[in-house]
Amino acid sequence: MSDSCVYIRDEDHGWLPANVLSQDGLNVTVKAFSADGKNSLGERTVNIKEYPDQQLPLQNVDANGNLMEMPDMVDLPSLHEAAILYNLKVRHQADKPYTRVGDLIIAVNPFKWLEKLYCDENREKYVSQLIYKSSTSGADMRAGLDPHVYETSCMAYRGLAADGKHQSILVSGESGAGKTETVKIVMRHLSSVTSGAGEKSSRVVQRVLDGQPLLEAFGNAKTVRNDNSSRFGKFIQMEFDVEDATQAAFSGRAIPNCVLAGSVCETYLLEKSRVVSHEEGERGYHIFYQVLAASDDAKQKYMPHLSKKSQADFRYIGATEPVKIDGLFDDERFKITLDALKLLDMSEDKLQTLFKAITCVMQLGNITFAEDPDDSEKSVISSLDELVTLSEWIGVPKDKVERSLTYRTIVA
Repeated sequence: MSDSCVYIRDEDHGWLPANVLSQDGLNVTVKAFSADGKNSLGERTVNIKEYPDQQLPLQNVDANGNLMEMPDMVDLPSLHEAAILYNLKVRHQADKPYTRVGDLIIAVNPFKWLEKLYCDENREKYVSQLIYKSSTSGADMRAGLDPHVYETSCMAYRGLAADGKHQSILVSGESGAGKTETVKIVMRHLSSVTSGAGEKSSRVVQRVLDGQPLLEAFGNAKTVRNDNSSRFGKFIQMEFDVEDATQAAFSGRAIPNCVLAGSVCETYLLEKSRVVSHEEGERGYHIFYQVLAASDDAKQKYMPHLSKKSQADFRYIGATEPVKIDGLFDDERFKITLDALKLLDMSEDKLQTLFKAITCVMQLGNITFAEDPDDSEKSVISSLDELVTLSEWIGVPKDKVERSLTYRTIVA
């Protein structure tokens, strides 16, 4: 049975399951099925010369012809592109977004929150087995556990605490794959595992986790494929104070305690062009829409010049439909961003300066230019009303603002 169950290439689906009926030289007649394997698509003739080693890739099926699902794709009897894709598909349809490939974890974005995967009970199960349970030489500590990004964070924690070695977790994928959410899940998990948490430690954990909305507000935007797409790369370094192994042993702990001491985030390759323009159906950075959607009280306190202003008043922004991110609209997200800024001990004066700078960037987009009638090699500002508004917001005389925007300064 398994020898006749194969995959064939298909322009629409990539690969389709099929059963071999007969072969005549390089031509093989098969009975093709729909991607879910339930409906027959009739007979097709394929030329095996177009396939690697002139062989059709085998399906991973049992004796009854049922497709086998493997939590670790290293265990697939036949490992090739079609087998990988169909194994991931079967698991994804069963609300199992995580699949192993040895020590790696592949995540297929379910585009919904699966509470059972991230509940406290499930989190504690991975912590107990992968961090604090004594390991048997040669045994796989993950035995009996479903693939999960928690195992990645747990093994990193154990390597740090037990082996005393720096750990790195690389999260990569295309836009919309779920990288941003995965990083947040890993950071929450690592922070929750932190032992010896007192009031000071709890505040550090809160600042590390609650600071994430700032990265999203200033560096994420809506794209065609993803409403909360990171438009920059980031390297987040979580720093732990690790207990001395000897002291831990005297206290009866096989694994030393680790306490989160702080975090450093380096950003790079920000998509700067998105500040001034974006494709139809997309948006600029979230922060622009958040400040415009802020409550009247917040605007009066931090951005009084935005009173009665809307998205349509700014060329860089443009009128767009409301977007819900993690179940929250822009006005609600602004509150979270503001709370995160305050958590980082930003004073009221600094907050006012920050929001003024953001709104001035938005107003800059309203400035238009025209050719200087007295000198074709020069330009002048043609939107004088917008220039006056910008001058008032910045607090710089109009003529100085105009000169800075129309004259080039070269420093030798």
